[in-house]
Amino acid sequence: MTETRYEVLRYYPVTSPDELIGLNNKALLEWWLSFAPTIPFKSDFDILDHIDLVADIFLVKRLNDTDYEFRVHGESANNIFDDNIGKTISINGPETTEKEREDVRLARYYTKLLKQPNCLRNEGSLPFLKKEHIRFESLDCPLLDEEKNPTYIIGTITILDDKNH
Repeated sequence: MTETRYEVLRYYPVTSPDELIGLNNKALLEWWLSFAPTIPFKSDFDILDHIDLVADIFLVKRLNDTDYEFRVHGESANNIFDDNIGKTISINGPETTEKEREDVRLARYYTKLLKQPNCLRNEGSLPFLKKEHIRFESLDCPLLDEEKNPTYIIGTITILDDKNH
C-alpha cells in the first residue's frame, strides 16, 4: 500500500498576505493581488521576477474539463508531491490505491479552484516524513490563458517549522 505523502486538513480562500505564514506564499499572493480586480494571465508571471520562489513553486495546466498536467515543480514542491513533470491526473482517474485516490481528489480540487476567482490556502500534514507534527501551507492561484480562460494554477508550498512562526 502506498503511503499518503500529504494530507490536507483544510483549505479556504485568502484575500490578504496576513492570512498566510510562509514567506513565499505571501509573496505569491501579493503578486497575484496586484492584478485585482482581475485574474492575471499566465504570461504575466515571469519566474525571473520571482527567483526566490523557485524551490517552492508549481504550475498546473487544465487540459480539458477533467484532466490536469503538472508543468513545473520546484525542488520543495517536488519533494512533497513526488509527481513527475508531465504527469496527468483526472477527476475520472482510477481509485484503487491511496495515491490514485489522492490524485482524483486533487483533480477535483483543481476543478473547484478554477471555477472561482480567489486564491486558496491549504494547510495540512506531511505523514511521509514520519513526523506527524510537520505541517505545510500552500497557496493555489488561478491564472488565465491567452483566451482569458482560467486554465492554469500557480502555487507555492512551504513546510512550516519554527522559523516560519
